[in-house]
Amino acid sequence: MKKLVIFSMAIIAFVLLAISLVPLLFLEHGDRLVWQLSNWAWIFASLLVAIIGVMLTIHYSKGKHILWKITGWLGCIALVMACLFSLYVATFDHDEKIWSSKEYVVYSEYGGFIDPNIFVLYKRDGFIDRRMFSLGSSGFGEVKEADYSMYYDYDLIKEEIDATGFESDSVFHCTSFYRLSDGERFDQEKNDSLLKLIKH
Repeated sequence: MKKLVIFSMAIIAFVLLAISLVPLLFLEHGDRLVWQLSNWAWIFASLLVAIIGVMLTIHYSKGKHILWKITGWLGCIALVMACLFSLYVATFDHDEKIWSSKEYVVYSEYGGFIDPNIFVLYKRDGFIDRRMFSLGSSGFGEVKEADYSMYYDYDLIKEEIDATGFESDSVFHCTSFYRLSDGERFDQEKNDSLLKLIKH
């Protein structure tokens, strides 16, 4: 019975690992599975592998010589530590969805030490989010609220952000415009004229 449980868990872990590797093997240009399925699959697969390792060690170390038990448990500890590290990396790499609609989704992604928060626009396509372009570095500490409006007739995206600064808890509002076709950001000086344009 215990072997059947371990075998079943191993199959589930294998399927989850396959789901987590799909974007790396088949998707191009930064496309991703919807709802960060690949990331969540990796997290649960890591947990299952750690549990399977402990269960196998308990099962096969019974009645063995003390040296075999020590060797088995040291290997198990190494496996669990590797899984915990994998969980940490997957959690750290967990992008935050800041806005979505039926057609689009915007994630705040880690862009490195200099640009820790980069907003990226994706277009929904079934179970795949197709990466369109970066909307630039946020320059914000914490995003409280975000809203995006698409104006197809004017090839425009309007971005409304309420956020805090990196060293302040006070919330400020920022309005920006981008071209929907390529993500090119308009200068802030053009905001008034663009607001008038979309209100016509």
